[in-house]
Amino acid sequence: MELELYGVDDKFYSKLDQEDALLGSYPVDERCRIHLIDHSGVSQISSLVTGLVSAMMSHWGKTMAV
Repeated sequence: MELELYGVDDKFYSKLDQEDALLGSYPVDERCRIHLIDHSGVSQISSLVTGLVSAMMSHWGKTMAV
């Protein structure tokens, strides 16, 4: 499974391939998207995506809190 980070107009920013890196260590903007490429054919994507969304909401919630 691979994760890639894309920005505005589908511009490729980078692969999210460092296992121990936090999302904030990548050049993430509010208009970025994460593209998931699954090579396994096994449907474990749901729990991974749920975890990613949870982590992103937690990160952005802290940075945008007033």
